[in-house]
Amino acid sequence: MIEDRASAKPSKARKVAFEILLRVEKESSFASELLHGPATSTMSARDAAFCTELVMGSLRWQILLDFIAQKLSRKPWLSFDPEIKVALRVGLYQLKFMQRTPARAAVYETVSLVKSTGKRSAAGLVNALLRRAAQMELTDLRLPSISDMEWASIECSHPLWLLNRWANRFGLENSLSLAKANNLPPKTSFRIRGDQSDRHEIESELEKIGLTLFPGRYLKDCFVVQEGNIREALVLFSSKLVVQDEAAQIVPLLLDVRKGQTILDLCAAPGNKSDLLRQAAGDSGMVVVSDFHIHRLRAMGKFYSMDRIFRIALDGTQSLPFSESFDRILIDAPCSGTGTLRRHPEIKLKLTLDDIRQLSEKQAALLDMAANALRPGGRMVYSTCSLEDEENRQVIERFLSRRKNFTLLPIRSELGRLQPHFHPSAAAFIGQEYLETFPDRDEMDGFFAAILLKSN
Repeated sequence: MIEDRASAKPSKARKVAFEILLRVEKESSFASELLHGPATSTMSARDAAFCTELVMGSLRWQILLDFIAQKLSRKPWLSFDPEIKVALRVGLYQLKFMQRTPARAAVYETVSLVKSTGKRSAAGLVNALLRRAAQMELTDLRLPSISDMEWASIECSHPLWLLNRWANRFGLENSLSLAKANNLPPKTSFRIRGDQSDRHEIESELEKIGLTLFPGRYLKDCFVVQEGNIREALVLFSSKLVVQDEAAQIVPLLLDVRKGQTILDLCAAPGNKSDLLRQAAGDSGMVVVSDFHIHRLRAMGKFYSMDRIFRIALDGTQSLPFSESFDRILIDAPCSGTGTLRRHPEIKLKLTLDDIRQLSEKQAALLDMAANALRPGGRMVYSTCSLEDEENRQVIERFLSRRKNFTLLPIRSELGRLQPHFHPSAAAFIGQEYLETFPDRDEMDGFFAAILLKSN
């Protein structure tokens, strides 16, 4: 963890972290996007790291932090203003999880944050609450009326309803393992755009700034950062280094794109997978990328070559302006994102069971519309970054029951083609019917994918 000293006003890193968290609280913004935006662009690497830990840590442990705050306060937690809630979470996170930050600095600077927001009348309450929290252990706050499962939800900082459904599906031990893994920062995985000579040049230059790339656990073309200045590397090689989780890099391989083929990426933004599909299709191929939001399609041109890529804004759940036009279709469907809680912890704080049901209906519509645009003999891959069965296997099973001209191609039947891309460690999950990865077991994001073939 990173040390910091108390100052007359809140440090820049704490102030920016507070502002980002307040936007997440009030506007349902995504923290990861804000952390990579203008607010942190002028920060030193040290301050940016401190800010990132405050934001992501406060979100990962928000349920636990809110529990502590409520137990130490006589005032109902729901009655607190958003600014006070966010400030208390930031202060409590430092006290309970950032041992190298002095308690006096955590308390003093949190009180300064409260004052800087114009909530000076709450400064005394925040000061007293944080000082009490610094002297107490979490176990001191447990009451006999709290059941074991409720306490597990608090300790793991996951909603009780979500933890219960995972326990019913995966077993209690596995659900707790998954929740604990979600509270750990994920590793940073890269792929290198270009040929082998580009890779050697990039690795040589990165070594000069203290950044070492190590092989990924599963994919031969994936690399993991274990030390060094990641931000500097991305600035130096913005067109060559692509930050992409290892699981996400696997999905395009399942599509088996050949040179010269026509490809549809139905839910393309931000374009990481589209870029891989374009490379596989070659100069003689064509990739059509679509997304509901036109601004997200425009943004793709800032990061990837648009050569042989055609962008079109559309609603993929409605009839598509194509008819049996494509050799390959990728549906990286909008989903609950429960496989990416390490990167997007705010999801677990907002998600509801009704959201999952609605997403399942949308995913089914996307599959149906895409099926009409696939040529006979073509291949379609459906994928999500969700762990929920309603968004994964159930969507595929319902689709196959109503579309008799499609069949499921088990991923294990592709072993011969896929194995050259993987290290032997991948055998466990590429030898199954579907692709299913888990953050705790596989140390990458939780993904699901299925290969579907259209008969001639």
